[in-house]
This record gives sequence, structure tokens and C-alpha cells, in this order.
Amino acid sequence: MEKELPSDQSSEDRAVELGFEPARDVFLLLNISLFAAAIKACREAVTARIRRAEIQKLLAIGWFEHYKDKKTGRRVLSESNFIEHDHEKRTAICLAQMNYDVIFAPAGMFQRGKKKFDIYLLRDTVILEADLKCISSKNPLTIAYRIKEGSEQASRVVVDIKSDIYTNDLIDGLRSGTGKNNLIKEIFLFYKNKFYILPKNLIWSKQIYNILKSEKGYT
Repeated sequence: MEKELPSDQSSEDRAVELGFEPARDVFLLLNISLFAAAIKACREAVTARIRRAEIQKLLAIGWFEHYKDKKTGRRVLSESNFIEHDHEKRTAICLAQMNYDVIFAPAGMFQRGKKKFDIYLLRDTVILEADLKCISSKNPLTIAYRIKEGSEQASRVVVDIKSDIYTNDLIDGLRSGTGKNNLIKEIFLFYKNKFYILPKNLIWSKQIYNILKSEKGYT
């Protein structure tokens, strides 16, 4: 007769008692020096054709695939079979739906405890570094702080708004986060199920009010 395990027993304890090992994270054996050289080759390619080919080589590395969009064909990739933060994975999936391949930056690129940006965004001849920020607060000051925090890691910050913050309050947060901030170039914004690519100068223009109230997004 099979023994019933207590409902409060951890999955790892159950695994030991039943005689098998719990699942462990699996990592790609990635040569960081070669990866960095591949990134450099993408950026230094002298023609669009060469750059496109180098980006395809980068995408062809044996990454773990976490998502592939049926419509765009874009993928979410990383060196591990596990993405630590679910909210980052969800935002990455949204980016793939917006026609970007997403590679989570390998941990070995950074010194221990000094992690920089979160992801690479790739599309055609474009490769960008970006930091991910998922924000549930309605407070403009919180949004501003998270943008400033992200801009210290990358010049592009992906801001995924999960609240029903009013548009004007959101604009206040975007402006507070980008004003007098020489590090930031663009905000990639998800807001009310729409996607916006907002250069810093556009955030500070009067046009921003109509753009964020539109039904089409802005790319």
C-alpha cells in the first residue's frame, strides 16, 4: 500500500523520501569571452547584411527557449532552463509579441553582486541592451525612481505598467524619471495593453498626451 505524504511536506523532502532527486536548474555551458566577441561583432559589422548575419549567429547559440510567439516567430532565450523572476519572463514574452527576440544577459558577464542590464533586444540589424521594470504602483514618484534605477543599468528601460494609473500621473512619472537624466535614451512602455517606444524628447513634448491616450500604441 502506498504511503500518503503529509500535505505540508516540501516537494524536495517528498523527492528524497520517494528516492529521486528534485529538478535542478540547468545551464548552458556558455563561453562568456566568445559571447562577448559575438556581441562586439554584431555592433561593429560594417554593413547591414553582415550585421544581420552576425545577429542570426548569436540567436543560433544553443539557448534554452522559454517562449516562441506563433505570430512573430520571436523567442525568449536564456542560458538557463529557469528564469528567476516570473514578472521579467512575462514582460519578455510581451516584447517577443512586439517582434523582438529577447536574450537574458548571461550572469557570467557581470561581477558577482554587480548585475547590470537584464536583456538584449534583437530585431533585424538592431541589438539593444535594456533593463526590465514591472511596476504595479500608481505613484508617479515610484515610477520615476524605477526609471532612474533602470537607467543606471542601461540607456533603455522597459517599463511594464501593471496598474490602472491615470495617464497624466504616468506622464508625470515618466518625466520625473527622465528629466535631468543623461543616462536614459528611450522608454519601452507597456500600458493598458498597448506598446510604446518613447524617446526622451517625445516624453517631454506636448504630443505625449495624445500618444498615450491613443488606441494604437506608438512604435
